[in-house]
Amino acid sequence: MGKKLADLEYTNRLYKKAPFLYAQVKPTPLKEPKLLHLNTDLFERMELDPSLKDAPSFLRFLNGDLDFEGLFFGASFYSGHQFGHYVPRLGDGRAITLAEVKNHLGEHFELQLKGSGLTPFSRMGDGKAVVRSSIREYLASAHLKALGIPSTEALAVITGADDVYREEIEKSAIVLRVAESFLRFGHFQYYAHTNQKEELKELVEFAISHYFREYHDHPNRYVLFYQEVIKRTAKLFANWQAVGFCHGVLNTDNMSLLGLTLDYGPYGFIDHFDQDHVCNHSDHEGRYSLGNQPGIGMWNLERLGEALADFINEEDRKRTLETYPPLFLYEYRRVLLEKCGLYKMHLDDEDLLRGMLNMLVTSKIDYTQFFRALSRYEKGSLVLNGFDNPELKEWLARYEQRLVIEEEDESSRHEKMLGRNPKFILRNYIAQMAIEDASMMPLVFQVLTNPFAEWEDFHEWSKPAPVKYKNLSVSCSS
Repeated sequence: MGKKLADLEYTNRLYKKAPFLYAQVKPTPLKEPKLLHLNTDLFERMELDPSLKDAPSFLRFLNGDLDFEGLFFGASFYSGHQFGHYVPRLGDGRAITLAEVKNHLGEHFELQLKGSGLTPFSRMGDGKAVVRSSIREYLASAHLKALGIPSTEALAVITGADDVYREEIEKSAIVLRVAESFLRFGHFQYYAHTNQKEELKELVEFAISHYFREYHDHPNRYVLFYQEVIKRTAKLFANWQAVGFCHGVLNTDNMSLLGLTLDYGPYGFIDHFDQDHVCNHSDHEGRYSLGNQPGIGMWNLERLGEALADFINEEDRKRTLETYPPLFLYEYRRVLLEKCGLYKMHLDDEDLLRGMLNMLVTSKIDYTQFFRALSRYEKGSLVLNGFDNPELKEWLARYEQRLVIEEEDESSRHEKMLGRNPKFILRNYIAQMAIEDASMMPLVFQVLTNPFAEWEDFHEWSKPAPVKYKNLSVSCSS
């Protein structure tokens, strides 16, 4: 039997230790709230009572319309570099933290309403979210987790009767998103730049003792803490690159301390491989293009290092930061090789991968479909099902020679690769279908959270956008 809402232990370790991090604020509930979708897997991991799914109190909870003992509502302070320019005061402009829930395994789930109204940090905004952006975040967070990429999650998405003004009038929505922690690089930047030394020290010590426990009592814990953040960030960005995911707005306030994919705005998955691909039509300079993402990761880590200057001297920060490029390249190479069914290291691997990416650029082959087809490649054929061009055949001849080194039977290789290369990715048009027709949400969610399955009835969703959806664009309001 799961727990009722009132039975949950609404602890919040961060609030108890660092109340200065939050401004207390009450949510603005939506009018006529209606549940669009519930993430039942996350619901069960949080150990909630199954009867809650249909309970009016649960919908009120998702709407920020109920109080329980120990529950608090708070928006946090942070700053950050937005498109390279430092903005001294940002904060949760449309997100309100409820509390933290702990299950019997000791896992902590921080709960946060996104789109629940004005906060002290809303600036010129209204603090609300629309169905379009909320469904995109809800689907993407579950999809990336299913792909094996660290991400925040979302328990549910609801809609309301309120009108919200963006490029046009849209319907309101709230996402209840969940993570072990929503701490960002920008939290540390805020207290460093405002010279709040005691608060910054408390925040750093809290982060180490709760999320990087293995270093808590180490005499060199600050450097080790920074190193671990660098390592997690390098792995995250390598996995994004390997699957063809563009975040869209990699400002330092959108960078998770725990190496999670955070703040889904104008994200996008590539169709064909293009280093210059920009998924955010507001990014006119291409700062956050696919090819720029890895370097931006390092740039943002350098800004975090500067915020930690009172704890780590410049020489140690520089030396630690310089581990990022080899960490990123190692992980990126490893993941790409696994996508190719290659597990043994070889001197020519880098050249083989470079040749593959160059071939994908010039041939305009769909990136995801290429790897899925490669997962069924028959040795000796020099043919990839669905694709046929001279550049591909030339690369497949090199790939053939490399497969000999693996000494693995064909069926075993196929099985491993099919479990590594998704058939489905969250292409923009698939999200758009769910946005336009909420009745499709259960099917879309099911396919995207099982992206390696065949789903023959939905085979068309594995293809690039049909003509109807070819010119979809996303911006920061997405």
